[in-house]
Amino acid sequence: MAGKKRKKRARKLKLLYIITVSLFLIIAGLGSFLYFKSLYYERKFSELDLKVERGISSLGLSIVSKKIKKVGPFPGYSQAEETVKVPFDYPLDGFKMRIRNAFPRSVQIQRIEEKNLKDAYQVFVRLGFGRMTTHILKFFLKKIKIALLIDDFGYTQGEVTDLFLRDLDVPLTISIIPGTPYAGLIAQQAYKRKKEVMLHLPMEPRGKFKNEYKWIIMSGMGKEEIENVTRKAYESIPHCAGVNNHMGSLATSKEEVMGPVLEVVKEKNLYFVDSKTTSSSVAFPLARKLGIRCTSRDVFLDNEKSYSYIKKQFQRLVLVARKKGRALGIAHASPTTARAIREIICDLDKRKISLVYVSDIVE
Repeated sequence: MAGKKRKKRARKLKLLYIITVSLFLIIAGLGSFLYFKSLYYERKFSELDLKVERGISSLGLSIVSKKIKKVGPFPGYSQAEETVKVPFDYPLDGFKMRIRNAFPRSVQIQRIEEKNLKDAYQVFVRLGFGRMTTHILKFFLKKIKIALLIDDFGYTQGEVTDLFLRDLDVPLTISIIPGTPYAGLIAQQAYKRKKEVMLHLPMEPRGKFKNEYKWIIMSGMGKEEIENVTRKAYESIPHCAGVNNHMGSLATSKEEVMGPVLEVVKEKNLYFVDSKTTSSSVAFPLARKLGIRCTSRDVFLDNEKSYSYIKKQFQRLVLVARKKGRALGIAHASPTTARAIREIICDLDKRKISLVYVSDIVE
């Protein structure tokens, strides 16, 4: 009996030994396989990474950020996420094809996706080998923002109103003079057409002028009268989001005049635009001091009523926006201006320039 037990125990030990050795060999083999697989992945990644960098460089572009992480099941493989900035002047026509041609065949282009967003134009590219994505590239061009503010609405209704509100299917901000015959009606129509509405508040200019305004800010008014006029003018314009001055070369140069106006602007949670009808205006810095969202005019587009002049002024606006990232152009409600803007919009590269409301650029 004792001998049989010893033999049985010996067989169990032998089987356990065989199982242990087998498991060790399997684990060692699997470990070696995964180790060499990991080395292979790293070598492939390094080879592709160098080729990707050369490809981006051949496009005349450079990487602004790069992040490498491990992805996939153990042992995993390296994957790079790279951001490539595209300059404003860079030609975008045929860009996707140039990206395809920038990389050798050994770099597999798995997917190219283009996105034209409000703030940026982007191209996403996935590169790799086999089923593995080793590089995710994001080419991006930050758009410049241009807001167009069209003044002097309210006197007439018809062709001019239709041209701006119906025919120009882009974000526009229109400013309406309070107390004019069609002020309320145009404000309602503009809102329905998804245009932004502003109060074009008359203010006293320097020198003689013909005062036919129902509400106007005069330099001789007291604080309470200025506030009352501003409130009544605001209440006459439905859906009003902001205020800018009509004329006002004298009024906007006086802090004691602009202070009460801006207090009402702040009270009503509006934004303010300094039309800058004079270089001595204190309106914009005062609005900032009071914590009001504000901006000021960069370019008058239509001081001359000709297509060539308006287009030239728009290019000036683009140059300003390229420096600042955003710019405000002011024009006036006229058929010539509307048709010129329509032609400008048709030629606009919407991958580089975003037309926005004034509320999108105030700070």
